[in-house]
Amino acid sequence: MELTRRGFLKESLAACGMGAAASMVMPYGWLAPAAAHAAVGPVGATSADGGEERIACTYHQEHCGGMCPLKCTVRNGRLVKVEPNDCVDDRYETICLKGIAEVEHVYGAGRVQVPLKRSGERGSNEFVQVSWDEALDDIVTRIQGIQETHGNDAVMVTASSEANFPFLAAMLGAQTGGNTGIDVGTGNGLDPAIGFGGGYAMATAEARDWVNARLVLTVGSNFCESSLPQVRLFFEAKEAGANMIVVDPHFSTTASKADEWVPIETGTDAALFLAMAHVILNEGLGDAVFMAAHTSLPFLVDVRTGSLLREHVADPAAEEPETGVQNPFLVIGSDGAPVPYDRAGVEPALSGTTKVGEAQARTVYDLLVESLSSCTPAWGADITGVVEEKIVELARLYAQGPSTIALGWGGNDKLSNADIAGHAAAVLAGITGNIAKPGANIGVFVGGCWNGRSTTLGAWELPEGMEPSEDEMAAYDMREKLNNVRAYICCGDFMAQHFAHMAKTEDWARSLDLIVSIDPYFTEGAKWADYVLPATTRFELDAEVGNAKVGYNQLVLQNKVIDPLFEAKTDFWIQKEFARRLGVEDALPSDSVELVETLISGAEDPEIGSLTIGQINKNHGAWPLPGIDEPRQEFADLVFATSSGRLDLYYENLVSFGQALPAWEPPVEAWRDNPKRADFPLQLANVRTRFHIHNQFNDARWIQQYFEPTLDANPADLEARGLATGDVAEVFNDRGSFEVRVQGNPSIRPGSARLCEGATADYLARGNMQSVTNDTMIERGSELLCGPVIPFSDTLVELRKA
Repeated sequence: MELTRRGFLKESLAACGMGAAASMVMPYGWLAPAAAHAAVGPVGATSADGGEERIACTYHQEHCGGMCPLKCTVRNGRLVKVEPNDCVDDRYETICLKGIAEVEHVYGAGRVQVPLKRSGERGSNEFVQVSWDEALDDIVTRIQGIQETHGNDAVMVTASSEANFPFLAAMLGAQTGGNTGIDVGTGNGLDPAIGFGGGYAMATAEARDWVNARLVLTVGSNFCESSLPQVRLFFEAKEAGANMIVVDPHFSTTASKADEWVPIETGTDAALFLAMAHVILNEGLGDAVFMAAHTSLPFLVDVRTGSLLREHVADPAAEEPETGVQNPFLVIGSDGAPVPYDRAGVEPALSGTTKVGEAQARTVYDLLVESLSSCTPAWGADITGVVEEKIVELARLYAQGPSTIALGWGGNDKLSNADIAGHAAAVLAGITGNIAKPGANIGVFVGGCWNGRSTTLGAWELPEGMEPSEDEMAAYDMREKLNNVRAYICCGDFMAQHFAHMAKTEDWARSLDLIVSIDPYFTEGAKWADYVLPATTRFELDAEVGNAKVGYNQLVLQNKVIDPLFEAKTDFWIQKEFARRLGVEDALPSDSVELVETLISGAEDPEIGSLTIGQINKNHGAWPLPGIDEPRQEFADLVFATSSGRLDLYYENLVSFGQALPAWEPPVEAWRDNPKRADFPLQLANVRTRFHIHNQFNDARWIQQYFEPTLDANPADLEARGLATGDVAEVFNDRGSFEVRVQGNPSIRPGSARLCEGATADYLARGNMQSVTNDTMIERGSELLCGPVIPFSDTLVELRKA
């Protein structure tokens, strides 16, 4: 397959009256001497060819959670080598193939080199070159006109974690897109129980703690594929004696390195957890002391309404719900009468009934036991495909402890029933006490920068009244529900990465008055923009320092490695230019150096706040956070960040949906017996790969040598359709279709197909994988912590030869 992106570049440059060779570092001969570039910054040694050479330190991707501190060699102003920063402790001296590939990638054919203005129909991929002034003047003028007519909230600004646009939405008074619908499926169910994770199911400890576990049960996570900088932690735990068991529909990279792989039907993780919980309670393997003292299981529930009973009736007009301290929950005391759970000396009963006023009351524990009564190992085996004996064995192993459940963002999380799985996992932790202890933790452990020790950095304060508008709804809902947004500024490729069912996204894009894409690389979403603005990569700056971040147990600086390439501008420069045209330039820092100084000096930790940029750079741009000698452990005192201070396992807001306690329901589409499988028999999994970060690095030529997006399916499924490895197949359902090369892979579960996320049109034979993905929003979604998850992998398709 030829990459159509190159064809676009050639044609668009010609349309602009530009010669490709004159305007761009072409992929052929990119390693040639960069004589046109002067050396930047302090000069070090002289290279073998006589050129000036220096070392610059920065950090790599935040989006993967690695935040690897990097040491970059610059020769005659050109990046020629990227390697781990050796100033940090050995375990943080990390890099992966994506970091190494940046040597080519930053100069690659995928870069947006100049501001582009749409010249054809929206989505036609036809652009002409314009100047920065022309682009920004027109964009701001059009935004002001839209806002004068429709209000400030008629503009929406979204930014990925790789972009650095903290001021743009506030300057414009714009909406910010609301809930994202990505990576929140499991967290929607787990995090309310703990009061931690923000909807992303962040683990209660870091993966360094795995060495303390007897069992690490990895479910729905391909850790060794999607968390490359921390892979050594998997093997350290294994060598320390932890039993590493992986539950996955497919024989994943992580499964291949584990002690045991347990295959499971897609979308049935919740049923496995519920059946395990049944075994634990039925066999008396739970930790009754922990349940009584540290969970909401002793709390009393009004049998008629399903409401938790409290010391007094809550005020329905209150702006904020009362905490457990303000209005204590009731439990059964030693005399059988209801009493506040936090009264001194109370030893609550786990089981029992009583009356609270006129209300008949039961404990949450009794309701849980009743709800699990039908979730037998035989029931679980029928749904999950995991044999009864294995379910019982897993339950007993987990209850023995210390045990950890390692969840993920690329598996069950992308199905509609993921919140039930997260809630059921919380129940497992609660009934066994396997949480907030060495070796006993729960959550997503992927990404060191999200799971290591941290500190809050400062922030630049904008003038009073300069703030984003309140979000009307999540951006994904704007495609179908009435809203006020007329202009969309997208910093990072949200349109192809954050929305399923591409046809709806395209229709919505056509309806908008203005779309602006700001990105170093030409993305799928950029094709729908009116303006495409070239941003710099992490390695390019027009100042000596551009940002400060808390990485994997380190404070890291984005230092200047090379000058901005082509006509690309930094995120900070772009925001300043918007501010200048809006007349609010003085509200922003004078430059990125002042911004970074503010971030550091305002740090929550005084030791970090006392540092200077110079001190950090004397340590090559990375500074260890205090306390990193020991793995991070949240809630070691067993006081959780919930209303009650306990592990809250009863979700009162989901009573009307029958999910106050986790109750099994199949995914909306990809369940085994769905009649729709008669037409579309294969479940399409949207998974992660070590070669990409979401849709980033698609265009990296060094990586393309080793990886091409292919649809992997079991050889038997391909053979049944007259397909063989290397054939181009059409993947289709009632939402749309795309074409991609297929590969027979016996590690894929029959009845399934797997494609790495971010497979967009320029890198497939035709079309975009989002053309077929499922965007169904479940009814209870609005009541969940982060709104409904977009069920990308809750998708059924069929294949045929293209």
